[in-house]
Amino acid sequence: MLSSNTLKLENYTIERVQRNGMRFYQVKDDGNLVADLPSVTTVLGQTKDQSGLDKWRKKVGDVEADRISTLSMNRGTIMHRLIELYKATSGNASERLIALKEVAKEDEETNQFKDEELGSLFLSEAWKFFYKFYFNSSDYFDRVDEVLDAEVFLWTTKGGGWAGTVDNISKMVDGKILIIDYKNSRKPKREEWVQDYFMQTAAYFVAYWDRTGIKADGAEIWIANEIDNIPQTFTLTQQDLEFYSQEFMRRRKLFKEKFDI
Repeated sequence: MLSSNTLKLENYTIERVQRNGMRFYQVKDDGNLVADLPSVTTVLGQTKDQSGLDKWRKKVGDVEADRISTLSMNRGTIMHRLIELYKATSGNASERLIALKEVAKEDEETNQFKDEELGSLFLSEAWKFFYKFYFNSSDYFDRVDEVLDAEVFLWTTKGGGWAGTVDNISKMVDGKILIIDYKNSRKPKREEWVQDYFMQTAAYFVAYWDRTGIKADGAEIWIANEIDNIPQTFTLTQQDLEFYSQEFMRRRKLFKEKFDI
């Protein structure tokens, strides 16, 4: 189970299950089922307008679409792991990078795709995207006073309930608590293209508040892409998060109506 500085999850066990191609989390307390919840990304994925995606798949073909989707997903999985490992190192930036490279060589999660046909590509692409964050993140790291939680499981039963894993929750030097989410993409994003990212982050905002009583002051979404060296940053205020949490709850209601879950 994932550890956390602020979340009291010691008595809970979390089991991830797949049903009908959708991801759910079963939360148990001493073996007793407390909640059976869809993941945040499942809710959003099953209730989004697929017309744009269908048009893109038709344009590039199913084989190429599957290749791009698999690369993006696995690259993102390893990239998140590298960021997590980096944040656990100490010293100056150069010392931390050296330490990361040594740890990553033996880390099972970092090398989980090594035996697959494209495993080396996934790993090299993940490192390339990690460097985009590393070489352009000094402002972020300078602003962080304390990382409160990283890669930690969150859940809530509010609004029908949902669950997921948040990348990072940090206390900044100005005292504000921010939710940080890392993404990767083929190309730069327009704000209208990332509304689901905003809702995803807002869902974590609600769950974190529910689990801890701490109301985050805002959020930042960092997106590294294949074209630009500097990641895009989208900033959400607490008011933004409250707005997008209502939008997410609307999508959760649609999910309930569609699947009776």
